[in-house]
Order: sequence, then C-alpha cells, then structure tokens
Amino acid sequence: MESSKEPFEAITSSEDRDGSATVVPKLLDRYADESYKLLSQVKVDPPTTEEAERIRKKCVRWVIPFICIGYHLMYVDKQTLGNSAILGILDDAHLNTSQYNWLSSVFYFGYLIAEIPQNMALQRFPRYYVRVAIVRGAFHQDRQLCTLEMVYGFVAPSSPNIFARTRLMIPIAVITGGITVLYGILVWFLFPDNPTTAHFLTKEERAQSIMRIASNHSGIEQKRFKKHQFIEALRDPKTWLFFLHAWSQEMANGMTNQYSLIIESFGFSTLETTLLGCINGLTSLAALGAGAVVLAKTRNARAWLCVAAYVLPILSCILLIALPWSNRAGLLAAIYIRAPEGVAYGVVMIWAANCSAGHTKKTTVIALYHVGYGLGNVLSPQLFQAKYKPRYIVTWWVLLWVAGVFPAFLILYLRYYLSKENKRRDALAQRGEIRETGVVEHVDESGNRTEEVVDARQLDLTDRENLAFRYVL
Repeated sequence: MESSKEPFEAITSSEDRDGSATVVPKLLDRYADESYKLLSQVKVDPPTTEEAERIRKKCVRWVIPFICIGYHLMYVDKQTLGNSAILGILDDAHLNTSQYNWLSSVFYFGYLIAEIPQNMALQRFPRYYVRVAIVRGAFHQDRQLCTLEMVYGFVAPSSPNIFARTRLMIPIAVITGGITVLYGILVWFLFPDNPTTAHFLTKEERAQSIMRIASNHSGIEQKRFKKHQFIEALRDPKTWLFFLHAWSQEMANGMTNQYSLIIESFGFSTLETTLLGCINGLTSLAALGAGAVVLAKTRNARAWLCVAAYVLPILSCILLIALPWSNRAGLLAAIYIRAPEGVAYGVVMIWAANCSAGHTKKTTVIALYHVGYGLGNVLSPQLFQAKYKPRYIVTWWVLLWVAGVFPAFLILYLRYYLSKENKRRDALAQRGEIRETGVVEHVDESGNRTEEVVDARQLDLTDRENLAFRYVL
C-alpha cells in the first residue's frame, strides 16, 4: 500500500491559528478523493429534489438489505454460542464455567490483533476482502474450540459467522453457515465499494449521488494510505472518547453469551429458557426500531437518544442487585429492559464515522473504535465467574458504573466538545475566514505542472483540515 508523506501544501497548520483559515490546500491529483476523479469525467448539474429522491431510493434498495443481513448473520453467531450453553456445549466439549467464559473472550484476542490491519486492507481492497464462514462442527475439545475462536477473530471484523458443534446445534450451524456463505458470494458480486462504483446507478446518477451529500463536507474514498491523516487521528481527542465509549459500552456485551445461563438459573427448563430468550430478541428489535424512528424524525439528537438508551440498562442493574431471588418475574423483566443499550452501540459507531473526514483518518478512527469494542468483549465474559453465581452482585455493580453511567457521561461530554468546535467554526465562517475550495495539481509526462481549482470536498481533507466541515450532534 503506497503511503503519502506530504500530499498537502500549507494545510495542516490551518487548525492552529484562527487567522490562517484562508490558506488554500493544494495536492497532486493522485491524492484527490475518488469523487474528484468521477466529477472530472462526468459533467452534470446538481440533482433536483425529484432526482435526489430517486437516487436515494435506489441506494436504500441495494445497500440497506446487505447491511441488515450482514449484521444479522454476525449476531446470529454470538447468540448461537449463548444458546449452545444450555443445549450441550458445556458437556460435549467438557467445558467448565471459566473455560466457557474464555471461549467467549479468546475470539476477541484475534479480533484485536486483526482490527487495524484489516481496516487498512479494506481501504485498499474493499470489494475483494470477501466475507467467509467457518463451521466448527469437527471440534470437540476446549483447546480446539479456543484456538479456532481466536483464528476466527482474525477474520471477524469483515466476516459474519461461525458455529459450534453440539448435539442440538448441528442443524442450526449447517443452515446459518450455508446462508453466510451464500451472503459472502452475493457481497462479492453485488455490493459496491462506494457511490462511484455503484452498478445500480448510471454514471450521471453516480455523480449526482456525490453532489446530493455535498453538505457533509467529506469525500467518498481514497485508496492511498496517508500518514499525516493517521497521525492526526491518533492525536484527535474525540478519537479516544469514541474508543472509551466502545470499550465501556461493550463491557456489558458478555451477557450475550450469558443470557441463557442466567435465565436458566432462575429455575426454568431448557425449553422454557430458549423460548424466554426470544423475548429478549423482540425487545431489542422494538428498541432499535424506536431508535431508528427517533433519529429519522429529529436533528442532531444522537447524544440525547444515546443517553436515554442508557437509562433502562442502569435501572436493570439496580433491579438485579436489589430484587429478591424469589422474584423471577422481576428478575426476568430486569434482563429484558437492557435492550436499549444496543441503540447506543449502533448510533455511536456511526457517529464516530460521521465525525471524521479524510479516508485514512476515518478508517483509523473506525478501527480504534472496534479495538475498544474488542477490548470490552475480552474483559466482559470474565465478569461472570463461577464465584459470583448465582446473583452476580459484583457483576451488576461493575456494569452499573462502567457500562451504564460512564458511557452516558462520555456521550454528554462528546456533544459538548463537538458543539463547542462547531460554534468556533461558525464564527470563522461569519468572518469569511473559511475557504471551501482547493487546488489540484496535474503533472504531465513532460513534467509540466497545471493547477485546477476544485471544491474542497474533492480533496480528501480531514475534518480538521477542512474547517467547513461541521460535526453532527
């Protein structure tokens, strides 16, 4: 992967001095965003309202189903391991509680190691990084399962599914594993890298699709790794605020593999536990659906929605600590009302991406967010040790503060931090100190140089380099 040492001239200092915001960024054409390359070839007018709506509907029809199916298959894996705990994996693989917890954790060691290089590979080869499925049916021992879990962790950031062999889980593994393989094939052939390669759009529609989202003040894609953007991502405070949120929020995700065991410990049979587990899925579906509606109907309400989503999980921990063991209905209700925390996970993950510009920087921010996600998932299963059974009082106290109160505080601080920066940039804009254009330099075979003034959105600038960029709240 080719990297860039100094693709821009006099741009990185623009954030440091308010008076220097009028500096014009200049770069060689090979470092420009993919949108520049398309718009230099296809000349079209900005889309009308009707054209923009038609393009949006096409994108929704082709992109959203792939995303939904991919996430569904990814979470089927997690839920499958959780259900296998009551369907025979503990006896079949001779696992004790500690080994079962490590089976959940060890997957994320591979995930942590692979996350950053995989995201760098996805920047360079997004379409060819094919999702794969691994079927674990031939593995029977705890060491074999743990080794395979870690191997799968290497491919998990871009692959959806893996299944364990138990006496009752083989049909589920075959069916869902087969669906995952089919899904990977469809992704290879049908899922586009970005709007400039969307096969379901004409060339004119591809260009107009870029214009349609021009208000984002961010580019589409740039396959070259840019060292200065990588360093900027590491130095940006909000990168680490998002990282901390991912880690703290995922400290509660170990419950995914514990739900069945916890519900069974209330005195329910295997069949009853399985059926009661379906209710948790329904509550999650309802919470996520409600969150999507709120986001669609409101503007800059991400932080408030996420904070609201943490209220019920915090209440859940309090109830699980305070309710008597004999109150099975109350304990079950406390488990079910944890569902809204999934809303915060989905919203903040996309929020982190939306608050970053520059393809290398955005890729780095997303990678570090998922490193935090992986770290939380490594630690989370260890909260459910045998010595804390059956009430897990220590566990609920940790989750109350680390996975409830702390991430809610981070969200509020993030909103304050980003809002303050937006106001600073608004003040610069009012004084006319922000430029929304830049220069692309062309060098022909003879070494002659020519310059072209273009929209700054086409330069693959970071959110700190492009002061016209505004952070969503």
